[in-house]
Amino acid sequence: MILGYCRVSTDEQAADGATSLAEQERKCQAVAQLRSAGPYDFSVYTDAGVSGSIALGSRPAGREMLAEAKPGDTICAAKMDRLFRSASDALMTAEQLKARGIDLILIDMGTDPVTSNGVSRMFFGMLALVAEFERGRIAERMEEGRRGKRQRQGHVGGLAPYGFHVEGSGRQARLVPNPTEQEPVRVILDLSKEMRPYRVMKELHQRGFRDRLDKPFNLMQIKRIVAYHTREQDGRA
Repeated sequence: MILGYCRVSTDEQAADGATSLAEQERKCQAVAQLRSAGPYDFSVYTDAGVSGSIALGSRPAGREMLAEAKPGDTICAAKMDRLFRSASDALMTAEQLKARGIDLILIDMGTDPVTSNGVSRMFFGMLALVAEFERGRIAERMEEGRRGKRQRQGHVGGLAPYGFHVEGSGRQARLVPNPTEQEPVRVILDLSKEMRPYRVMKELHQRGFRDRLDKPFNLMQIKRIVAYHTREQDGRA
């Protein structure tokens, strides 16, 4: 039995090309045909909108596939990063599958099981480490981009932090001080220099300050406001 596995993250769902679910399934079907699998000897398990940071066994379709896989079966995926979170995760899971008598094919490495011989295992291990390094570099570059945008008062997504509102959209989105909210922010930051958050909250209540929903500020809101504005000040220093 050939068990094809396909996955895209939420960000990849709208993408075409190599990462699309249809393309991944097509490649798995090609491997099944190459290994002479009949129509009832091939199944596809699809996780759409699931992050690769989640372990295979914790994904809905991934969990189902691992539960149904039997000795003699072959799990097939278009690329290593469709299945695994990291190099260590890839190596450990591949060994676990091998111990269960289940082969693993990663099409970007070829059409033979990655643990079939010593050379394949070595190449698989090296590729797993390279893939993890590349994911780490991508994450670093994304964080650098977000940090740079924050420093330019750009908006990286989500709700505007308290004290600001968003102007523009997409790449042009930026944070602009909200005059209505700037005074509470100033008071919170000033009080936080001398008081603990709980005392700050009580003082805000006494002064009649309200949040965006016209409710009294709670402890978590105060901590978030202080943390955000302290971080932004440190980033601009």
